[in-house]
Amino acid sequence: MFREASVRQMRLEMLLEQHLASLPHKKSKSYSDAALGQLETARLEKDELIIDAAAVENGEAFWSEEIQIQSDAIRNEAVFDAFITPFFSNVLHSCGMVFVNSERYQWLSQSTLVTKNTDLKPDGFATHRGMFRAKPVPDDGVQRPNGFRFGVAEEELFDCLILFESKLTITDAAFGRVVRYLQNLCPEASASAILFDRRSFWLIKSHKSVVVKVQKAMWVNKGSKSLFQNFITNNISPWVAYLANACSSLGVDVVEGDAFLGRGAYGRVFKVTGQGQEVFALKIVEKCSVGRLYREEKALAKAHHTGLTISSVGELIETPDSAALLLFPVGESLPQPTTRQEVRNFFGLLWQLHANGLVHGDPRVPNMILTEEKPLWIDLVEVMGASPTLKQFDAEILTRSILSVPRTVLLAPALKQLIDNYGESATRENLNHLAEVVYQSLVF
Repeated sequence: MFREASVRQMRLEMLLEQHLASLPHKKSKSYSDAALGQLETARLEKDELIIDAAAVENGEAFWSEEIQIQSDAIRNEAVFDAFITPFFSNVLHSCGMVFVNSERYQWLSQSTLVTKNTDLKPDGFATHRGMFRAKPVPDDGVQRPNGFRFGVAEEELFDCLILFESKLTITDAAFGRVVRYLQNLCPEASASAILFDRRSFWLIKSHKSVVVKVQKAMWVNKGSKSLFQNFITNNISPWVAYLANACSSLGVDVVEGDAFLGRGAYGRVFKVTGQGQEVFALKIVEKCSVGRLYREEKALAKAHHTGLTISSVGELIETPDSAALLLFPVGESLPQPTTRQEVRNFFGLLWQLHANGLVHGDPRVPNMILTEEKPLWIDLVEVMGASPTLKQFDAEILTRSILSVPRTVLLAPALKQLIDNYGESATRENLNHLAEVVYQSLVF
C-alpha cells in the first residue's frame, strides 16, 4: 500500500513538473491575463481538471434566491465586495479565520528583480486575525457595515492564506489573473484561491505554481454552502490552529493587524497581550521542533541574570501539534550596521555574552532587538558553557551576518585569521580587532 502511494505521488510530481515546464509564464511574461486564462482553461479541460459541482439534494445553498436577486442588481464591484464580505466572514469565523479586503494595495510580488509597482493586488484573502498587516478603511463612499478589515498579507506568512478575487462577471482575464497570483504566492508549495462573481464561484487549487483542480458552483445551488465551507476547511494552514490553540492555552490575544513579529528557521513569533494588557512575544513551533524550543527556554533562563537577553514568561506549553513560549519584552528589529560604531556595538554585545560565560549559537543581526533604547539578544540556541570553539563559531556567524556572506562562501583570509585568533585567545582586544576589519570590509 505504501509503495503504491509513493508511486502515485511520484507520478503526480512528474506530471506537475511537465505542466510547469510548459506553462506560458515559464517562457514569457508577455501573455495578457485573458490569454493566460484561455490557455490554462484549455489545459485543465483537456485533463478533465475543471469540475462543475452538481447540486446536492437536501443540501443548503450558500444563499437564497431572494439574496441572488439582490446580488444580480449590483453594478459596482466595490459595492458587490461590501455586499458579499459579511457572508464570507460568517463562514470564516467558524474556521477561526477572517476576511481581509486588499484590492487597493500592491502586496504580491511577481519577482524580486522587478520594481514594486508591478506587484499584484488580489482583492482579498482569508487568514488568522493575527496574520495580516492592517490598513485604514478607504474613503470611497461605499457603505459598509462595521467590522470590515482592510490590509495586506505578511510575506513570510503567504503559506497561511486563501486568496479571493472578485468580479461582477467571471472572464478569461479574471481566471488568468488568479493563475498569476498562484504562480507567485507559494511557488514551491500548494496554494488555493476562490474566484467569484455575482452568481458563481470557482474553487482553485495549485501545487508548485501549477493549477491542478478547479471546481465551479452557483451560489444558489443546493449543497454550495458545504462545498464552499469544506474548501476553506481543507485548505486552512495548520499554523492558524497553532496560533489559536497557543493563545487559548496561555490566556493571551493577538494584536490584530499588527501581530506578526518574524519567522525564523523553526518558529514564528507574534505580538500578543495578556489579561492585564501586558505585551508579550509569542513564539510557536511545530511538534518536530519542540526540543529546540525547550533548549531556547533553558538558554534564556541561564542567561537571565546577565540582562543581555529577553526572558521567558511562565513555562513552555505543548498543544497537540505544536508548542509555544511567551517572551518579554517586545522590541524593534535593528537594521544592518553600516557605521564603525554600529559594527563595534554588535561585537561589543557579543563580547558581553562571552564575558559572562555564555554563547549565543546564532548571533546574527536579526537576532538582536532594541527595547527602550536597550539592545537585547533573542533566539538563543546554546545552553552549554562558552568554550573557545563555541565563541569562535559565534564570532564567525556575526561576521558573516554583518557582511551578508553565506556559509557556502569562504571568508577573506584576513577575517578567517582574526576569527581563529579569537578562538585561540578570546579577549576583548582580539574581538575589537575583528570588528574593525569587518567594518573596513563592509566599507571597501
